[in-house]
Amino acid sequence: MNDLLRSPRVQLLLRVLLGLVFVYASLDKIADPAGFARIVYQWQILDPVASNLIAVTLPWVELVAGLLLIIGPWKRDAAAVVAVMLVVFIVAAGLVLARGIDVDNCGCTSVAAAGTAPSWPPEWMRGVGWYLITRNLVMLAGALVLVFVEARKE
Repeated sequence: MNDLLRSPRVQLLLRVLLGLVFVYASLDKIADPAGFARIVYQWQILDPVASNLIAVTLPWVELVAGLLLIIGPWKRDAAAVVAVMLVVFIVAAGLVLARGIDVDNCGCTSVAAAGTAPSWPPEWMRGVGWYLITRNLVMLAGALVLVFVEARKE
């Protein structure tokens, strides 16, 4: 397994997939920071000022980290930033679940209001729940591979 994870092709695939996810996730939030701020505040973890600050800065961090993963420079650093973001997202989602807060749209890739969201992804994939935590854990595993497993030279 370690040999597979050290494969330059596997690492490139991980980089591109994670990078594309984070670039895609950033676009709608960058286009509508007010909508994203409402979603962040709906999680009831941050006050309104902190929610606004996160709504304005986080999408740009996602975009830059995603682009750096795709194009390659600072790939280990970009993967570390992605890993830290994912840990924060997982902890925040766990807090929301533990407190029983109903969040219709996690704000992960779209800031569309409930009821106006497109038919894809399905409803069970949009809110804060176990699917979101599992998905983020899988992405965290990929990011940690990029941070800690050195690709072998070919």
